[in-house]
Amino acid sequence: MKNFGYILQYWLLNILGWWVNLLPEKAALNFGAGLGNLAFALGIRRKVALGNLRRAFPQNDDAQNRGIALSLYQNLGRNLMELLRFKTSDCQSVKNKVDLRNTEYFDQVLKNGRGGILVSGHFGNWEVHAAAIANSGYHFSVVVYPQHNKYVDEALNSLRRSKNVNIIFKKDATREVLTALRQNHFVAMLSDQDSGEDGAFVDFLGQPASTTKGPAVFALKTGAAIITGAIVRQEGGRHIGYLNPPFYADPKNEKETEILRLTELFTSQLEKYVISHPDHWYWVHKRWKTQPPATLK
Repeated sequence: MKNFGYILQYWLLNILGWWVNLLPEKAALNFGAGLGNLAFALGIRRKVALGNLRRAFPQNDDAQNRGIALSLYQNLGRNLMELLRFKTSDCQSVKNKVDLRNTEYFDQVLKNGRGGILVSGHFGNWEVHAAAIANSGYHFSVVVYPQHNKYVDEALNSLRRSKNVNIIFKKDATREVLTALRQNHFVAMLSDQDSGEDGAFVDFLGQPASTTKGPAVFALKTGAAIITGAIVRQEGGRHIGYLNPPFYADPKNEKETEILRLTELFTSQLEKYVISHPDHWYWVHKRWKTQPPATLK
């Protein structure tokens, strides 16, 4: 029965993709925003989003937080439309939708010869950001977690690959990330979700948050640079992609101390984007699900 449901989801996604690719871009984005409105009205993970917003912005009243959440849902709908339109969009047209800034930081990293780790989050249209970078002359891979629905998962990965984004699956990540960095390539990791009891607890929006150690571990092991960045939606289906200056692990420091320092650093940089554009971040995820050991009962 579950497999039937997965197949149905796959075909519904294909039908939706076929239809939105027939629409003008503006109409497709408006339709995506409408889907976001519907998802919010139906209460799909709305309680989680509003709870997270109250936790992160206690100074806001309920109306402010509802407004941020609704705008996020609209943006998520637009994100889906843009991803589905990869089917008929050529690589250059996707790249041209993004004003990529500070790419000189990527060029600096390439001169170091040890590759770079782009640390970002589920913020803005991260799919479009990856595609724009991959079509700007950089060898670019993204570490992805598989979807429960294998049919939908492959469909989405096919869209990503069609825009020259190389996929590294989480289960193969260690070997493939090390290979990519040794080849002086770039690897992106979305490092803004709860990482369970194995994560490093760092401050995020005033709360201790379990955060993946992956970027810091790879940087310490290989000497690769860490660069943070994010994409911000503009009017008319355009975006600005931001990059921050690279930083490096200090091998002289004790390992766990250095992992914590690096994790704190990239998390604090991502936090600034969330504060400045709160309707771009993925509030529907239970970011603070895992509590620090000292608070466990």
